Amino acid sequence: MPELPDVEIFRKTIDKKAVHHVIEDFIIDIESIFKSPVKQLEDFKGHRASSSRRIGKYCFLKSGNAGWLVFHFGMTGYVEYFEKEEDKPEYAAFTLVLKGKGKLSYITKRKLGKVEICKNPDIYARDNNLGIDALECNKAEFLKLLGRKKGSVKSALMDQSLISGIGNIYSDEILFQAKVHPKASLKDMSEKKRELIYKKMKEVLKKAIEKDAVPDRFPENYLLRSREEGKACPVCNSKIRKIIVSGRSTYYCPSCQKK
Repeated sequence: MPELPDVEIFRKTIDKKAVHHVIEDFIIDIESIFKSPVKQLEDFKGHRASSSRRIGKYCFLKSGNAGWLVFHFGMTGYVEYFEKEEDKPEYAAFTLVLKGKGKLSYITKRKLGKVEICKNPDIYARDNNLGIDALECNKAEFLKLLGRKKGSVKSALMDQSLISGIGNIYSDEILFQAKVHPKASLKDMSEKKRELIYKKMKEVLKKAIEKDAVPDRFPENYLLRSREEGKACPVCNSKIRKIIVSGRSTYYCPSCQKK
């Protein structure tokens, strides 16, 4: 599932290809993906897309006074720009036709994402119970938020109502870099260790964006390069183990991340 780094890369594509261009029309190939009344799209036509934004795993595109288009990418969603109709992606579900330019498609193979309209991203985030974006969260806010939670640290990092943007893959990487066991209890964790998790959260997410979220481009000491049970830990050469945390497959090094 796309997480914060992936969605930030999608936002950059939207920003580069759509912002400052007039939205001429829309093509909806998969009706179930668009969750707002279709007639509301008329308010966007003929207006210039003026800005983009991301909150957690959600992208937003503003056009005129019509409001914002909201993109959530589900399990397999992404965006792709093309100019020739024969280059249209196979699983294009929702496409922006840009005047005098090309087209930008929201693509989803499994049809689990959504596109809709909102008036304000901050109100949308509140109404959809989204916590503060992981990259916008400062250390004091992070420590306060973790102080409200019980249970495992991985569960807390993946809780979108607490901090939005981190999912299964990057929570594993953050905890690996911090040398914290994914099932470590928050109530027993020192503030110093929580501060380290905060530091690694920022570092990992920024590094992933820098590397276009391609695992092979990550530094050699990143778990993502060998995130598979039985593979060698990139730091100590122990075997990576797989456990289940909050219903999700979780990978960690038992030597580097002692409970």
